[in-house]
Amino acid sequence: MLYIKNTTLYSPLERLDNAAVLVDGGRIVAVGYAAAVACPPGAQVLDADGLLLTPGFIDMQFNGGFGHDFTADPTTIWQVAAGLPRWGVTALLPTVITSPLERIALAQQVVQREPAGFRGATPLGLHVEGPFLNPQKKGAHNPAYLQLPALEAVAGWSPQTGVRLVTLAPELPGALPVIAALATRGVLVSAGHSTATFEEATMAFDAGARYGTHLFN
Repeated sequence: MLYIKNTTLYSPLERLDNAAVLVDGGRIVAVGYAAAVACPPGAQVLDADGLLLTPGFIDMQFNGGFGHDFTADPTTIWQVAAGLPRWGVTALLPTVITSPLERIALAQQVVQREPAGFRGATPLGLHVEGPFLNPQKKGAHNPAYLQLPALEAVAGWSPQTGVRLVTLAPELPGALPVIAALATRGVLVSAGHSTATFEEATMAFDAGARYGTHLFN
């Protein structure tokens, strides 16, 4: 067991100073003021020295870090992930933006191959942002690689093959069948880089889209 004492916590209703957390087998079993959370005999004790204790952050759009860009070099995903816990990030969706489909396929391969002995933030699968974006809202995405949504292009995209979230523009021709196919496989589909009208967005969410990326972009 692990007993974390002298920490600061936030509940949905209040701030708890001089709080304690008891962890057993990797699961939090007790949280509250130190006076209400007993330290079991033999437990490992960690003094938080009054620091704020929060759940680990899950970053759903992480394009790279420490001088590395996942789109330019997907092989750096695990290297970057290893350095993230010190910043409070314990899980992430490594994000690759509009690029050749072969680059996305490489990123899929990398994210599925955890290095032996890895310690760091857990890559939960890719966030594929593009290439099915509206050219009018391309932002920093390379227009040379933008394309219309096509079922053939996403045939190999699923959580089992390393893709967890896909951002696309739902108003593009072919988008609705792609949204439905991805959602059926368990991929979270997000509307983004889009000029969709209310009606077009409604059809996208009816087809299975559940999220929005870059509001107002």
